[in-house]
Amino acid sequence: MDSISNKIEFFYQFTSNESDIPKRLRKDPSTAFRIEGDFKIRINDQLYFEENIALLEFYLYLNKWISKIEKKGTVPEFRYYSLEYDEDEPIISLLPFDKKARINSIWEVQKIYNVFDLNYIVEKLTSLCFQLGEDIERHYNIKLKTFIDKVPLKEY
Repeated sequence: MDSISNKIEFFYQFTSNESDIPKRLRKDPSTAFRIEGDFKIRINDQLYFEENIALLEFYLYLNKWISKIEKKGTVPEFRYYSLEYDEDEPIISLLPFDKKARINSIWEVQKIYNVFDLNYIVEKLTSLCFQLGEDIERHYNIKLKTFIDKVPLKEY
Protein backbone atom coordinates (compact mmCIF):
# COMPACT_ATOMS: atom_id res chain seq x y z
CA MET A 1 0.00 0.00 0.00
CA ASP A 2 1.28 3.49 -0.89
CA SER A 3 1.95 5.77 2.02
CA ILE A 4 0.50 9.22 1.55
CA SER A 5 2.69 12.28 1.90
CA ASN A 6 1.02 14.66 4.28
CA LYS A 7 2.47 18.07 3.49
CA ILE A 8 3.49 20.14 0.51
CA GLU A 9 4.48 23.80 0.60
CA PHE A 10 5.16 26.26 -2.20
CA PHE A 11 7.34 29.35 -1.83
CA TYR A 12 8.18 32.07 -4.29
CA GLN A 13 10.06 35.33 -4.24
CA PHE A 14 10.10 37.77 -7.14
CA THR A 15 13.53 38.44 -8.62
CA SER A 16 12.30 41.09 -11.04
CA ASN A 17 10.37 44.28 -10.40
CA GLU A 18 7.79 46.53 -12.01
CA SER A 19 10.63 48.79 -13.19
CA ASP A 20 12.06 45.88 -15.23
CA ILE A 21 9.02 46.06 -17.53
CA PRO A 22 9.00 49.07 -19.86
CA LYS A 23 5.63 50.85 -20.02
CA ARG A 24 5.25 50.01 -23.72
CA LEU A 25 5.44 46.28 -22.86
CA ARG A 26 2.94 46.28 -19.96
CA LYS A 27 0.31 44.50 -22.03
CA ASP A 28 2.61 42.57 -24.35
CA PRO A 29 2.54 38.75 -24.01
CA SER A 30 6.36 38.70 -23.85
CA THR A 31 6.04 40.27 -20.39
CA ALA A 32 5.17 36.80 -19.09
CA PHE A 33 8.85 35.91 -19.33
CA ARG A 34 10.05 39.08 -17.56
CA ILE A 35 8.12 38.27 -14.38
CA GLU A 36 10.56 35.96 -12.70
CA GLY A 37 11.16 34.56 -9.28
CA ASP A 38 12.71 31.85 -7.20
CA PHE A 39 10.21 29.03 -6.77
CA LYS A 40 10.52 26.25 -4.21
CA ILE A 41 8.54 23.12 -3.43
CA ARG A 42 8.99 21.46 -0.06
CA ILE A 43 7.54 18.00 0.56
CA ASN A 44 7.32 16.89 4.17
CA ASP A 45 9.79 19.65 5.10
CA GLN A 46 12.37 18.50 2.54
CA LEU A 47 13.40 20.66 -0.41
CA TYR A 48 12.18 18.98 -3.60
CA PHE A 49 12.40 21.76 -6.22
CA GLU A 50 14.20 25.10 -6.35
CA GLU A 51 14.63 27.15 -9.50
CA ASN A 52 14.22 30.64 -10.90
CA ILE A 53 11.23 30.45 -13.25
CA ALA A 54 8.91 32.77 -15.18
CA LEU A 55 6.23 33.07 -12.48
CA LEU A 56 3.58 34.67 -14.70
CA GLU A 57 3.98 31.89 -17.24
CA PHE A 58 3.70 29.32 -14.41
CA TYR A 59 0.58 31.11 -13.13
CA LEU A 60 -0.99 30.92 -16.60
CA TYR A 61 -0.43 27.14 -16.73
CA LEU A 62 -2.00 26.74 -13.29
CA ASN A 63 -4.94 28.95 -14.23
CA LYS A 64 -5.59 26.98 -17.42
CA TRP A 65 -5.40 23.68 -15.49
CA ILE A 66 -7.91 24.91 -12.89
CA SER A 67 -10.25 25.97 -15.70
CA LYS A 68 -10.08 22.43 -17.12
CA ILE A 69 -11.04 21.01 -13.70
CA GLU A 70 -13.98 23.39 -13.44
CA LYS A 71 -15.19 22.53 -16.98
CA LYS A 72 -14.79 18.75 -16.83
CA GLY A 73 -15.33 18.06 -13.14
CA THR A 74 -12.29 15.75 -13.17
CA VAL A 75 -8.63 16.40 -12.44
CA PRO A 76 -6.39 16.14 -15.51
CA GLU A 77 -2.61 16.03 -15.42
CA PHE A 78 -0.92 19.36 -14.79
CA ARG A 79 2.18 20.11 -16.83
CA TYR A 80 4.31 23.23 -16.68
CA TYR A 81 6.62 23.85 -19.62
CA SER A 82 8.50 27.05 -20.29
CA LEU A 83 9.27 28.65 -23.62
CA GLU A 84 12.55 29.72 -22.00
CA TYR A 85 13.67 26.08 -21.78
CA ASP A 86 13.41 23.75 -24.74
CA GLU A 87 12.38 20.62 -22.87
CA ASP A 88 10.21 17.76 -24.12
CA GLU A 89 9.26 16.84 -20.58
CA PRO A 90 7.40 19.21 -18.28
CA ILE A 91 9.46 21.06 -15.69
CA ILE A 92 6.79 20.39 -13.05
CA SER A 93 3.87 18.01 -13.36
CA LEU A 94 1.04 16.56 -11.31
CA LEU A 95 0.14 13.00 -12.15
CA PRO A 96 -3.29 12.01 -10.79
CA PHE A 97 -4.27 8.37 -10.31
CA ASP A 98 -7.25 6.91 -8.43
CA LYS A 99 -7.90 9.51 -5.72
CA LYS A 100 -4.22 10.32 -5.33
CA ALA A 101 -1.54 12.24 -7.21
CA ARG A 102 2.22 12.61 -7.46
CA ILE A 103 4.29 15.73 -8.08
CA ASN A 104 7.16 15.24 -10.49
CA SER A 105 9.96 17.49 -11.74
CA ILE A 106 12.80 16.97 -14.17
CA TRP A 107 14.77 19.47 -12.08
CA GLU A 108 14.21 17.92 -8.67
CA VAL A 109 16.80 18.85 -6.04
CA GLN A 110 16.47 15.41 -4.48
CA LYS A 111 14.31 12.37 -5.10
CA ILE A 112 11.41 12.34 -2.70
CA TYR A 113 8.77 9.68 -3.05
CA ASN A 114 5.46 11.48 -2.81
CA VAL A 115 1.81 10.51 -3.08
CA PHE A 116 -0.84 13.01 -2.02
CA ASP A 117 -4.56 12.83 -1.53
CA LEU A 118 -5.95 14.26 -4.78
CA ASN A 119 -8.31 16.74 -3.11
CA TYR A 120 -5.48 18.02 -0.89
CA ILE A 121 -3.03 18.63 -3.73
CA VAL A 122 -5.67 20.26 -5.95
CA GLU A 123 -6.59 22.56 -3.06
CA LYS A 124 -2.93 23.48 -2.47
CA LEU A 125 -2.29 24.22 -6.16
CA THR A 126 -5.52 26.22 -6.44
CA SER A 127 -4.54 28.26 -3.41
CA LEU A 128 -1.05 28.79 -4.88
CA CYS A 129 -2.58 30.00 -8.16
CA PHE A 130 -4.90 32.45 -6.40
CA GLN A 131 -2.18 33.89 -4.13
CA LEU A 132 0.45 34.02 -6.88
CA GLY A 133 -2.00 35.84 -9.16
CA GLU A 134 -2.78 38.45 -6.51
CA ASP A 135 0.90 38.94 -5.71
CA ILE A 136 1.85 39.33 -9.39
CA GLU A 137 -0.84 41.96 -9.94
CA ARG A 138 0.20 43.87 -6.83
CA HIS A 139 3.99 43.59 -7.30
CA TYR A 140 4.04 44.47 -11.01
CA ASN A 141 0.96 46.69 -11.17
CA ILE A 142 -0.53 44.70 -14.06
CA LYS A 143 -3.82 42.91 -14.72
CA LEU A 144 -3.62 39.16 -15.28
CA LYS A 145 -6.62 39.13 -17.62
CA THR A 146 -4.39 40.99 -20.09
CA PHE A 147 -2.28 37.82 -20.45
CA ILE A 148 -4.81 34.98 -20.15
CA ASP A 149 -5.12 33.21 -23.53
CA LYS A 150 -2.58 35.61 -25.09
CA VAL A 151 0.68 34.00 -23.99
CA PRO A 152 1.55 30.87 -25.98
CA LEU A 153 1.41 27.82 -23.74
CA LYS A 154 2.39 24.32 -24.81
CA GLU A 155 -0.63 22.10 -25.36
CA TYR A 156 -0.73 18.65 -23.83
